[in-house]
Amino acid sequence: MKKPETPSAAPPALLKNTLLILTIALLVVTIVLAFFFQSRLFLILGIGGPATFIAAFILLLSWNPTPTLPKPAKVEIKAEPKELVADGRSKSFITIQLLDRKGKPIPAPDDTEVKLTTTGGKLESAVVKIPKGKEKAETVLISSKESGKIDLAADASGLDSIDIKLNFTEKPRYCMHCGTMMQLNAKSCQNCGKTPPAGVDTKGCPNCESVIPVVAKFCSECGAGQAQQN
Repeated sequence: MKKPETPSAAPPALLKNTLLILTIALLVVTIVLAFFFQSRLFLILGIGGPATFIAAFILLLSWNPTPTLPKPAKVEIKAEPKELVADGRSKSFITIQLLDRKGKPIPAPDDTEVKLTTTGGKLESAVVKIPKGKEKAETVLISSKESGKIDLAADASGLDSIDIKLNFTEKPRYCMHCGTMMQLNAKSCQNCGKTPPAGVDTKGCPNCESVIPVVAKFCSECGAGQAQQN
């Protein structure tokens, strides 16, 4: 069974129109009575006061100030991960986000262009745009082949920025005989004492797809064990 609809409250526009009509009627009555009694005091105190009050109430109902929308105050940068292997191909996913003065995410009021600068590695896009109504944009940083800490900064017109640091770690190297991690400049493995195998015949590591000698038992790049050919 359909429930009876509850009558809705009168909309503000209808209420304002009703009060406006009532005010006009009171003003007309005020003028007529003042003319009839020929009394200005009656005009002022008799009905003029309530009429003025109603007119002021109508103005109050009509007042609809435009709300002040919060604006972005600063740019935040996040990197995942912050530590990459310095191999020239490892990636860190960079997120650029707009924050208000309280540090809370806030949508861009207009398309916002953010310029990124880095002291190491390579950015897929050095300029990113946060679309209107969105809070963030993303890009990618590719590591260099030099290890060490780097700075990543963002700059957007009129906004404060937060710089972050990333670390490019030394590329690992593994013994292809026993799988022990070796120093990059070591000529032989400190564990088994053997030197890296050489030869023109190569194969691809199934784990990282690096090219290594066919006789290698372990990948020199990722340390994964290799299936031996008969």
